[in-house]
Amino acid sequence: MTSYTTQIGYKNSGLHMVGTSERQRFSWELDVARQVQARLFPSEQPMYPGLDFCSSWRAAYGVSGDYLDYFEIPGGSFGFAIGDVAGKGVSAALLMSSLHSAVRMLGMSSQSSLSELAAAINRHFLRVTPENCFASLFLARYDPSRRRLRFLNAGHEPPFVLRQTGSKLSTIDLFPGGPVVGMFKDAVYEEESLQLMTGDLLAAYTDGVPDVRNPLGKEWGRQGLLASITAHNDLSAQGIVRRAMADMDAFAGGEPQLDDTTLWVGRVADPEKSMPVEEAGEREEFAAFAA
Repeated sequence: MTSYTTQIGYKNSGLHMVGTSERQRFSWELDVARQVQARLFPSEQPMYPGLDFCSSWRAAYGVSGDYLDYFEIPGGSFGFAIGDVAGKGVSAALLMSSLHSAVRMLGMSSQSSLSELAAAINRHFLRVTPENCFASLFLARYDPSRRRLRFLNAGHEPPFVLRQTGSKLSTIDLFPGGPVVGMFKDAVYEEESLQLMTGDLLAAYTDGVPDVRNPLGKEWGRQGLLASITAHNDLSAQGIVRRAMADMDAFAGGEPQLDDTTLWVGRVADPEKSMPVEEAGEREEFAAFAA
């Protein structure tokens, strides 16, 4: 009896060692994946005359299926992309890397239309990803000299423009102009344009932001995000992102969140007007924290 128990003990000890080794290896691989992915997200907050913007992202499971990128376009325009890959964790992070590569490879800064670009991304995503994998995607090109925004929404949560006219605030929703990428082989995408005004604020986000829940199971919702951004509309883009994320956390009340969250805010600014002095010194620190 004692001999048998001892043998079982040795075997269990060996299984424990193997299990521990596997967990350590997985933890190491996850940490490497996290570091690699952090490099795919914008690590710097570039300055564009006429555009004040800032972003923040958080992974629910160490690595994220959310996608965010900026592009400097020849001629002074600004390119922007935000997306959300279906799923969570490592598998979603791998697909996010594929989406990142596709947008970079196919060229946000090229002369092709956003419609052509989205169609090419869709074909690429279909070719390199498993069946039933897809991603929502919002692409935009902004010309600060004309204050003209060209955009395409492929099944993504509708970004919105918050515009103040006198004492009245109104919202302009940028609804989808086509399906998610990676789902339909012959998908057609429609590019649209919007004339922006000085002071207009554009907010883009992934569905993890409105889907945040409190301990009672209630969702923060799009209205919660809109209310927060509206309440802090007098701040810079950086200040708005900080306050909105803080409001989101306060609503969650410590409840663990099950989805990745990404928020980007950009304000059409006067090219001659500089960033508020009290926040200028914090921009670099926050960009590093967000990424």
